[in-house]
Amino acid sequence: MIRRILFVLLSIAAVLSAAAARAEGCDSTPQPLTAQEKAFYSSFTTLRGAIPQPPAGWQVKRDSQEKLDKGYEYMPKDRCPGSNYYLGLDVGYERPMSQADSDKEMAAMQAPADPAKQKKVDELTAKQQAIMQKMMEAAQRQDYKGMEAIGKQNDEIGKELQAAQLDASSGSRATMDAIQRDRDAGVRIAINDGGGSVSCYGSPKAIQVPGAVAYQCESPASYSSPGEVQDPAKAHIVVIYGPAEAKQYDYTRKRAQDKEVKDSYVDIKTTADAGRYPQPTVLVVDVSGDDLARAESLYKQMNLKPLAALIKH
Repeated sequence: MIRRILFVLLSIAAVLSAAAARAEGCDSTPQPLTAQEKAFYSSFTTLRGAIPQPPAGWQVKRDSQEKLDKGYEYMPKDRCPGSNYYLGLDVGYERPMSQADSDKEMAAMQAPADPAKQKKVDELTAKQQAIMQKMMEAAQRQDYKGMEAIGKQNDEIGKELQAAQLDASSGSRATMDAIQRDRDAGVRIAINDGGGSVSCYGSPKAIQVPGAVAYQCESPASYSSPGEVQDPAKAHIVVIYGPAEAKQYDYTRKRAQDKEVKDSYVDIKTTADAGRYPQPTVLVVDVSGDDLARAESLYKQMNLKPLAALIKH
């Protein structure tokens, strides 16, 4: 009887353990790491050793600091059977705002617009208000054709007013943009990235890196509408070791004044088999910055030879 009760208790414990494992993301019971798997995950120390120091006046972002600490436990205790073998390290850098920067930004926000430009804004605002009054009067008369014609006038005045407002605030915005410029950068190193490709936007240029496919690119800010940034300016240096094929494509982006311009990007395809086996197949290094000079300053600090040695050619 005691043995039967003990057997039942052990069975329940096993079921609960399996349920907990599935709740954490495993479809089956997690398995202890093999020696080969441990060797794969230990490559993390090589990735960490390649991370450059922050530039002068910069710091590592708080959410990145933990992985750079020597006591960080990078080795998993087990893994889900059938899951891909992937290893990655993302480190962000930032240049903190100084009090002087904050004071300059506040002064720029409070600075009066150029009198001539502000006069144009005031005139167009008055025109728009007059048009809206006509719209209300036409609505009261139920003059739908008149409302349609007035609506078109309002659209035209609205575009002129938006452009005039942007022009009037251009000096302040330029000052604030300069203060916020070159404050964000990052380094990403990944082994067997499951994405299957890496893209580099903005006049890509191939660079020479022994044993790798490598590009640099710099994409200016793009806008969804005048003055509304859709994607901030960003530069990348991308280096890929392992099977990879690069192709270049064209695309269009909008400048600040809603003008479309043609640009290009490169898409680098990697092997679909990356991650199936516990060995590094593809290694991606992606160094980014607000501009190319910042990305280059970080990239030049990196010793890529230990990273390249991880890939079995």
